[in-house]
Amino acid sequence: MSKLTLGQGMNRQLPLLSLAVLLGCNTQTVKADELPFTLSGHVRVNYGHQDWQLPEIRDGFEFESIKLGVAGESDQFSYKAEYRWYENTDFDTIRFAELTYHWDESTDITAGITQTPFGLQPFGSNNFWFSVNYYLGFEDDYEAGIKINHDYGNWDFQAAYFMNDEYNDAAEFGRYSFDVADDGEFRNQEDGQYNLRANYTAKLLPRSTTDIGVSYQYGDILNLDTLEEGDMTAYAVHVRHQQGDFKVELQYIDYEYDLAAPEGQATDRISLSAFTFPFLAAADGSTYSANLVYSVPYKFTRINSLTCYTEYSVAQGDEASGRDSSQWINGCSFGWDKLFVYVDSIQGKNMWFSGGPGVGLDLGGRQETTHRLNINLGIYF
Repeated sequence: MSKLTLGQGMNRQLPLLSLAVLLGCNTQTVKADELPFTLSGHVRVNYGHQDWQLPEIRDGFEFESIKLGVAGESDQFSYKAEYRWYENTDFDTIRFAELTYHWDESTDITAGITQTPFGLQPFGSNNFWFSVNYYLGFEDDYEAGIKINHDYGNWDFQAAYFMNDEYNDAAEFGRYSFDVADDGEFRNQEDGQYNLRANYTAKLLPRSTTDIGVSYQYGDILNLDTLEEGDMTAYAVHVRHQQGDFKVELQYIDYEYDLAAPEGQATDRISLSAFTFPFLAAADGSTYSANLVYSVPYKFTRINSLTCYTEYSVAQGDEASGRDSSQWINGCSFGWDKLFVYVDSIQGKNMWFSGGPGVGLDLGGRQETTHRLNINLGIYF
């Protein structure tokens, strides 16, 4: 893992430093509800039991992360940014930082580090650990570019162009979104990306809402050894149906990287990274995900929300080296005043972050099903 140079470190600290200076001004005379912007954030701790680890390190309770967000708006503009620091992997990052121009009541233009319009939005899962799509860069992903959103009746259209990933540095592994990485052997970098997404909202049944959508993504992939361009394509089909207190989410994604790799290097795999850890994933594959979610309607004395879910997702590599990677998560989340808790039981097989060596590849190593019990407790404001 490469270390940041002094200049890079300073550049990454500038957004936080600027925010700290802004918040430090007139703190004795300005109340929070009088500020021209809104502050938000969280402080979270995490307990995890991982059955594949040695007994000495199988269980652990640790401080997990701090989040600080800022948002504001005027007549025609709005902005928001979010900074996070993760103690358990020791890195800090800007999750997003965007400025939106509200062209009219139907059209918004957003620039900055913003979410890629692809698949189920804003998330394709309801648990703390996301689906396999997150680890392949197809869920809650943020890039640097410009995006247009246009509403037309029941339709929502999005188009975007992203110049590069949020740091424009494939060797920077300390990031929130999973991106193409330079791990020293498989050396590729995102070099321009186009996204299109369309979603139709219908009311097919009483007390119901149904979203049906398609997405397309195309991007150039620069090989840092050959300095030649490859490319990638991906498309997705999604359905989200809300029926009273129940919700069903279904999604299919197909993707392919055509890499300009050096002669003799395997092109059936690509390096991805986030949270300081690079890993290998299938360069040609597909994913399936299915979620069933129930928001408990009962009123509790202390608990103000209770949601339970079962969510299954699988990534399949299409080459001879491919092997299914799956993740099945059963759990509940609930809010209690400013406290929000996730309790998740995670079964993974050949799945990175669940004891496996990668995603969608047969890399040997641990192949049996693993289990992680995870409890995340956060104070949100």
